[in-house]
Amino acid sequence: MFDSSARRVPALLLLLIVVLMLAPSALADGPKRLLGYYPFWVKFSNPAYSASTIPYQKLTHIAHAFLLLDKKQIGNIVIPDDLIEPQLISNAHAAGVKVMISIGGGDPAQARAFKKIARDPATRAAFVLNVYNFVVANGYDGVDIDWEIPVHPYDTNNCIMLMQDLRNQFPAPYLLSMAIPSDPRSWGSGFDVPALAPQLDFINVMTYDFYGPWSDHAGHNSPLVQNPSDPDQVGSLETSMDLFANIYGVPADKLNIGTAFYGYEFDTAQNLWDACTDCGNTTFTVNYGTDIKPRINKMGWTAHRDPVAKAPYLLYRGPGGQPGFITYDDAHSTAVKVNYVLGKHFGGVFLWSLDADYDGQTQDLLDAMYGAVQKHQK
Repeated sequence: MFDSSARRVPALLLLLIVVLMLAPSALADGPKRLLGYYPFWVKFSNPAYSASTIPYQKLTHIAHAFLLLDKKQIGNIVIPDDLIEPQLISNAHAAGVKVMISIGGGDPAQARAFKKIARDPATRAAFVLNVYNFVVANGYDGVDIDWEIPVHPYDTNNCIMLMQDLRNQFPAPYLLSMAIPSDPRSWGSGFDVPALAPQLDFINVMTYDFYGPWSDHAGHNSPLVQNPSDPDQVGSLETSMDLFANIYGVPADKLNIGTAFYGYEFDTAQNLWDACTDCGNTTFTVNYGTDIKPRINKMGWTAHRDPVAKAPYLLYRGPGGQPGFITYDDAHSTAVKVNYVLGKHFGGVFLWSLDADYDGQTQDLLDAMYGAVQKHQK
């Protein structure tokens, strides 16, 4: 007699294979996002960085910064001189890259305008329509909201309503994203991340600026891992992503992890974790391409690496005996971060900003990000 189970076993195995292939962890290993913020004003930097400089083939998305909120006529938008750059859209689309307009930024006046827009339904509606008309007229693929930041309880629901109105105005295939701080519980308490996430295609988690001019000590700008020796225990990329994925419950494929193409120079700190004197006036932003890269093991600066935080830093040991500490990311630490992010099945990575690692010829950090993404997806 013929035993039909001989046919059923391979069929069951085939079904199991199909199920495993469709499991969320496998699906999350699809194409990953590599998003770069492109501030319009860097066209006037030295070296200049413009739409003709961007290596589009190494990106999937560009966030063009910033379209501004009108601080007086609340609900209106302000198009800065030199923002519009048709070549950006045409070049990106030719390379299959999506371009989003980023709105807001770090100016406190922008945060105040967001608060006023979000709290009034009629003003929200006017704002959303103004943004829609701008996006359609200029060929953008979506909107990135950079509200820095809602901090009051009454901002919370208003922020949700603003994003819902934007989502209604920008259904798929338009993209909608937000830039959100690394730990909104301490900075950005007006963000209700679990409520916002369903409205968004992805969230750009700003996993940098853990230390800077506001700090009392010299520390890492963007560590991968929290070092127990950190006197302030300010967090890390790892603690932030645990917060967003496991506590807030944001789907992993909606999370972009941020890295900085800039660092901070602490002029009154001699070593990692040193207290700094008058940090706000003696600590400065420095870009990788023009300020940091030329000093790596040169000009009296020596490179070091925190093996726990997976983060590099520079110490000044040159003539004069004056102190000096620089926190930054190099190509190695950048690739390590990308490997961590993709190994955890997050949706992708983003950077601020595309110009900051450009030395006039090369972009070491962008190359490292792109190379790591490519290796993961092979």
